Amino acid sequence: MLNTDKIITEIMPRLDKRKPKKVLLQAPEGLKTRIQKISDAIEKKGIECIIHADPTYGACDIPDFAAKMLGCDLIVHIGHTKMINNSIVPVEYIEVFSNADILTLLKKHIDKLKKFKTIALTTTVQHVKKLEIIKEFLESKGHTVLIGKSKNLPYKGQVLGCDPTAAIVKNADAILYIGSGTFHPLGITKATKTPIYVFDIETEELVNLKKEQELYEKKCILKVIKYNDAKNIGLLVSTKKGQFNENTSKIVKIIKKEGKNAWILNMEHISPDKIEGMTLEVIVNTACPRIEDDLVYHLPIVNWSTILRINKEVL
Repeated sequence: MLNTDKIITEIMPRLDKRKPKKVLLQAPEGLKTRIQKISDAIEKKGIECIIHADPTYGACDIPDFAAKMLGCDLIVHIGHTKMINNSIVPVEYIEVFSNADILTLLKKHIDKLKKFKTIALTTTVQHVKKLEIIKEFLESKGHTVLIGKSKNLPYKGQVLGCDPTAAIVKNADAILYIGSGTFHPLGITKATKTPIYVFDIETEELVNLKKEQELYEKKCILKVIKYNDAKNIGLLVSTKKGQFNENTSKIVKIIKKEGKNAWILNMEHISPDKIEGMTLEVIVNTACPRIEDDLVYHLPIVNWSTILRINKEVL
């Protein structure tokens, strides 16, 4: 569970220090039910607060241009750790931590992990403070527990959908992900063949992602075949602050060198309906790498890193 009053308590001293006149308040969809209460608390301090109602896809998605246009002198971003260093409007990142009793729930399923000697432990920022006690418990059951760290993230064991680095630990027999849903652990399946187990704190179930790993490998092969056969390619470019790829022009030249037609497609909010009228066979994605997993697109989506690998190019 997440405590709204604790979030507000975390925000208040930041406002006292920054002394903003107008704030743009941003939160992920899971916290939108609380955002009005948070906004009211900010306005009680005599600060005008505007709620950013567009979907928030992560710390890569900072609406600094919108904040500037609205006359805001501070963005309060709730739920993620810092990613953007070049925002044109200052940003306060409010990390949110769960107080769920994860260990008690996990203990019911420990037998499913007993065949693994060495386990890599990973999670999202909401649960990073629970990892140490889970590590101690697993060690008490005879496991060796490893917790990796991404150079781009502040906490040990922390992963993002686009950065599974902390989960990829040498010599691990299995990876145990703690969290809700499969969005983040599916990102891990793309980076390793090590068995991945997900303990979902919402369903209280421990699930093996073996089928998902195998399916991903098959999809990758199929997408490469379709790309190789395609003539008309759309190169998807996002202008979101943390998703913009400065290598776009170089990538489109690589595609054209293969004898293909290629068009650069810019979107702020990426949606399949925006390309419905175009004659395209494959989308090459330079934005969030998880877009290639989105099932709402009727065209195959291949990440730009795959195109570099096919062409043996390094940027």
